[in-house]
Amino acid sequence: MEIGCDWEQLDRPINWKKIFINNNPIDCEIGFGNGKFLVCKAKEHPERNFFGMDYSNESFKKAIKVVERTKLSNVCIVRMEAKCALTILIPERSISHTYINFPDPWPKKRHEKNRLLDKEFFTLIATRTKKGGEIIIVTDDPFYRDFLLEEMESTHLWKSLFHKGYTDELSSYYQTKYEKKWREIGKDIYYMIFQKKRNSDKAFKMKEYSMKDIVFSNFRSSVIESMKENIIKDDDSVAKLLMVDTTDKVIKMNLLLKDGTLHRRRTLHLEKSKDNKWKLRVPDKLFCTHSFKIFTDRLKTLCK
Repeated sequence: MEIGCDWEQLDRPINWKKIFINNNPIDCEIGFGNGKFLVCKAKEHPERNFFGMDYSNESFKKAIKVVERTKLSNVCIVRMEAKCALTILIPERSISHTYINFPDPWPKKRHEKNRLLDKEFFTLIATRTKKGGEIIIVTDDPFYRDFLLEEMESTHLWKSLFHKGYTDELSSYYQTKYEKKWREIGKDIYYMIFQKKRNSDKAFKMKEYSMKDIVFSNFRSSVIESMKENIIKDDDSVAKLLMVDTTDKVIKMNLLLKDGTLHRRRTLHLEKSKDNKWKLRVPDKLFCTHSFKIFTDRLKTLCK
């Protein structure tokens, strides 16, 4: 089993048995940082599988090394933004527990839109959580704590396991580096555990297009140069051609694709055939979102 997975090479949604080679319960961590929390949980519970998601490439590389040293076979991680991972990868009603340790509270009013955890997020994760499954959140910020309690309550999908919504003591809980840091300077730590009580009827899905290689009979290399650095936008989908490397037979393009919070850079190849036609190769397993479609549509229009 590969510890650090390229998410585009996985089934969408994920086939858990194919990854872990068993049908054990699935627990997730959002924002796994250095990977030590995941490793601790995986060692404590070899009868469970643990799946981590984190957007940081640095965290992804560090966590792979940490997990590899343990030789654990019940841990798998991806580098991916959490909402995208939950929407694209995680099967409905498949998660037992989700751990979120010290999420960024974005305390300033103008930054609130950057918060990962809100009513929409808690509704989304309810669709991916088994009945009776739990979310465990740890924070040191009392204002953010109260914000989360309000957002969670507004979904009507979860119930807190604590009378006042949180506890400031959970002795058996593994202390991350942030918890140790905040405790050393005398900060209070707040633990929140919410249990799913009902399902949401809301559907969360990102459209994927079925696309094959595209042949251009009237292709001009000048078209590619003219597209460079131009932004192609439709709603919350954006495509931008960043770099072009041209030879007589191959044009290599570095493309930025954005669909909501899903941001990717991908390399595409245009190849010249013997009959002087050019073919755009659509990479195997590429997640063909709307941003990719509007890029290819623009290319086809310019090459008419």
